[in-house]
Amino acid sequence: MLNTKVTKAVRIALAFGAASSAAVANVAMAEEGAEKVERIEITGSRIKRVDMEGASPVEVITSAEFESQGRVSVADALQSVTSNSFGSFSPSSGSGWQSQSTVSLLGAGQDRTLVLVDGKRMAGSPSLGGSAANLSAIPMAAVERIEILKDGASAIYGSDAIAGVINVILKKDYEGASFDIQIGRPEAEGADSKQMSMAFGISSDKGNITFVYDHQTRTPIFERDRDYTKKQLNDDNGDGIVTIYDETVGVSYSSATFQKPDGSWVASENCNELSKTVPGFVGELGTSNGGTVCGYSFADVAANSASTKRDSVMTSLTYSLTDDLELYARAMLSRNDSFGRYAPPASSIRGMAADHPLNETGIEGTNGFFRWYQVGNRDTNVTDYQQDYMIGLKGFFGETAEYEIAYHKAKLDYRRAGRNYLSLGGLAYNFDRLNDKNPIVQGSEEWNNNLATTVYVEDQNELNHIFGGVSFAAGELTGGEIQHYIGAEYFDQELRSQYDAQSEAGLVGGSAGNSAAGERDTKAVFYEVAMPVLDNLIVSAAYRYDRYSDFGSKGTPSFKVEYRPVDDLLVRASYSKGFRAPSLNELLAAPSESYPQVFDYVQCERNGTAPEDCKKTAPQNLRNGNSNLGPEESTYINAGIVYSGFEDVGIKLDFFSLEIDNVISLITVQDLMNAEYAGVLSNIEQSYPGVNLDRFDNGSVKGVVTTRYENGSFMSRKGLDLDLSYRLDTRFGEFKFKKVTTYILEAEEDVFFGGPAQDFAGAPETPEWRSQLSVNYSIDNVAINWTTDIVASTAEDEVLRVANNQFSYEFSNHNPTYVVHNLNAKYFTEGYGTLTLGVRNLFDKGVVLDDAGRWVDYSIYGAGHIGREMFAGYNISF
Repeated sequence: MLNTKVTKAVRIALAFGAASSAAVANVAMAEEGAEKVERIEITGSRIKRVDMEGASPVEVITSAEFESQGRVSVADALQSVTSNSFGSFSPSSGSGWQSQSTVSLLGAGQDRTLVLVDGKRMAGSPSLGGSAANLSAIPMAAVERIEILKDGASAIYGSDAIAGVINVILKKDYEGASFDIQIGRPEAEGADSKQMSMAFGISSDKGNITFVYDHQTRTPIFERDRDYTKKQLNDDNGDGIVTIYDETVGVSYSSATFQKPDGSWVASENCNELSKTVPGFVGELGTSNGGTVCGYSFADVAANSASTKRDSVMTSLTYSLTDDLELYARAMLSRNDSFGRYAPPASSIRGMAADHPLNETGIEGTNGFFRWYQVGNRDTNVTDYQQDYMIGLKGFFGETAEYEIAYHKAKLDYRRAGRNYLSLGGLAYNFDRLNDKNPIVQGSEEWNNNLATTVYVEDQNELNHIFGGVSFAAGELTGGEIQHYIGAEYFDQELRSQYDAQSEAGLVGGSAGNSAAGERDTKAVFYEVAMPVLDNLIVSAAYRYDRYSDFGSKGTPSFKVEYRPVDDLLVRASYSKGFRAPSLNELLAAPSESYPQVFDYVQCERNGTAPEDCKKTAPQNLRNGNSNLGPEESTYINAGIVYSGFEDVGIKLDFFSLEIDNVISLITVQDLMNAEYAGVLSNIEQSYPGVNLDRFDNGSVKGVVTTRYENGSFMSRKGLDLDLSYRLDTRFGEFKFKKVTTYILEAEEDVFFGGPAQDFAGAPETPEWRSQLSVNYSIDNVAINWTTDIVASTAEDEVLRVANNQFSYEFSNHNPTYVVHNLNAKYFTEGYGTLTLGVRNLFDKGVVLDDAGRWVDYSIYGAGHIGREMFAGYNISF
C-alpha cells in the first residue's frame, strides 16, 4: 500500500493533538532509521516533503484540539482562530445568507480566503454568489485536522488564495466505531444546541472504508429575549420627544409615515390609534430634522440569530489496485435547514397621486412608508443541499515519480422560502376594488388574503473539476535531488439564482433580489520546483497560468527560501503574486434592493448636527453587478523564524505583508455619501456611469441611491503571527500550553471608493490583534482544558473629518479588550466511554455596548450574545 508506517505515525501524532507541528516532524525523523522516510504533502506546496515546517507558515489544528476548546462545528472552530482577524459571517435571521458561515483570513474578506477539502477547491456557496465557501456544509465529525496556510498561494491553487488558504483534511483511514453526543444550554433564552455523530471504519491490507454521520441543531435567538435588542424608547435629552434611531432600539419608521415632495416627514393621523389597537406600533416619534414619523417595533417579533439544523454524511474509500497504484474516492452529502423571522413586510409606495386612497397629505408625489401588518410576520425557511464527490488514482512510476488524476464534482442547491410577504399585485387589485360595483372592505379577511404572498428562491452552483499532476526528481544539487511538480486542472462552474415570478416582476414588497445566471470555465497549468542548494538551504519557485472563459488570463509566480543555519532554527521567506477573479455574482448580478444603514454627514451638516453626533439612516439602495470587471492583483511577502532549540518548546514568529490593487468592491451608499461630504461625488458619478445619489433641497436623500461593483480600491494588511507552545511533564500530570497571536500592524483601505487610503487598525470592528491561549492538563483518566479567546480593544466611534482637502476617519472612545474563557473536563472510563462536562463563556462575558447603551453587533463579540453555555457530552469508541 501507499500508506507506510511513517505516514501512519504522522497521522497518529496529528490525531492526538501534538503540541506543535514540530513534534510531527520529530515523529517522521524518528522513523528514518527504521525505513525510508515517506514525504508528505503540506498545504502551500504540491511537492511532498519530510519536514512539516517549510518556507510558508502553516498552522495545523487537529479535531482533538478543537474539541478540547469546546467548538462544536467547523465554522465555530475556524471563526475562533486568531487569523480570522476581524470576524466573519455566521447565521443571521431573515437575510439571504442566514444559513451561511464563512472565514476571512486577515480580515481581507471571505472571498479572498480559499477553502480546500483534501487539497481540492471547495465549491462556493450559491447564496454567496459562488465566491466563498459555506463552512456549515462540512461535517465536524469527519474532520481529521485543519491546515491554515498564512501566505499567498495563487501560484499553487489559483484564484482567491490572496490572504491565505484553509485546507480541511477529512478522515480516510479510520478504524473501529465511535459514537458521540453533546447537549448545550445557555443561561439566556435561545441558542440551545445538540450534536450527535457516528463514525465507522474498516481497514485491510488492501485499503480502508470510512463512514461518518454528523447531526447538529441550534435554536434561534429572538430580539425580545435580550435586554439590549428588545424594544427601547428613551427620551435621552429630556425634550419630551423620542427621536427615531437617535433614541430608539428595535424600532423602524416604515409603518405609517409620509415623506412630502420637499423631503419633510410626517406621521399618519392614525398612528397613535394604531399604537393602541395593533401590536408593534409605538406611536409618533420625532426625527433629527424636526419632522414626525410613525414607529413600529420589529424587535417584538424578529429573530436576530437564525436556527440551524445540519445533517451530513461523509464516506471515503482507499484501495490498492496494485503495489504502485491506489484508487481513492469520497462522497460528502449535507443538508442544512435554517429558520429566521422578520417583522411584517415594510414596503413603500413612491410618488403617490394626490387622490391615492392612502395619501393622507393630499400632495401629489408624496412617498408613503407602510408596515403591512395585516399579512403577519415574515418567516424565512432555508434548505441547503450539498453534494460533493471525488474519485481519483494515485501511483508511482520510475524511480521517483508519483502521479495523481482526479475528477471532482460538486452540486449545491440552496432553496429559500419566505412566507407572508406583500403582494403589490394584490395591493393594486384591492385598490381597484374599492370603487368597484362590489367593493372590497379594507381590513376584511379577503382584503388581507389578497395582500399576502410567498417568495421562493433557488440558488444553485455546480462545479466540475478535473485535476492531474506528476511529481518527480530530476537533477541534483549539493543538498540533494531537485524536486519538480507539473500539473493541470480544468474547472467548469455554472451559477444560477432563480426568484419566483412575482419577485422577478418587482411585485413583492419587503423582499430584495432578482434572478441571475452565468457560467465560466477555467483552464490552468502550473509548475513548482524545490532546489536544495545546500544541505541547509532550499530555494523553491512556482508559476501558474489560469485562463478564464469570461474575462481573460492571469499568470502568478512565487519564490520561497528556507534556511537552517543550525538544526534547531529555520529562517524562511516567501514572495508571491496573487489574483482574485471577479465572481459570477459580481459580474452578472441582477439589480437588487436593500436599505443599508449609513452615516449621512451631508444631511447632518445641513441640519446643523456635528459629525460626531450624526446618527445612522437607512436610504433605499439599488445594487447592480458589472460585466466589465477585471481581476484583483496582490503581492504577499512573508518572513519568519521557527526555533525548537529548547526541549518541549516551540517558537514561531512570522511577518506578513499583503497588498491588493484593483480591488473589486461595491461602491456603497456610504462611499457616495463620504465622497459627497468631501466634495468629489460628481467625479465618481462621472467616472462610473449608473452610480447615483440625489437629494431634495432640504438635504434628504431623493429617490433610490444606485450603486454597483467596480475595480479600483486598494487594500493592505501588515502584521505578525506569533505561535508559542510548551509541554511540561510533572509527577502531578502533563501540562500543555499554547499561545497563538495575530497582530495587525496596518489595515489600510480607501476612505471611500477610489479616495485616499487610511490605516483602519484599531477602528471599530478592526482589532489590532487577536490571541488564543490554551492550557491542557491530563493525569491518569482525567483531562482538563482551558481556552481563552482575546480580542484587542477597538474604537467605539468613527467620524469622517474633512479639512484642507484631507479626508480621513477620526477614531475615539474604545471598547475594552474582550476576553472569553472556555473550560471543560473529560473523564476516560475503562471500556465505558468518555464523559465531558464544560462551560463556554465561563464568566458570562456580555456583549459590548456603546456609550449610549446600544449593542455593538460585531461577530468578534458573538460569544456574549449567546452568553454562558453549559454543555455535557458522551463518547464511546470501539
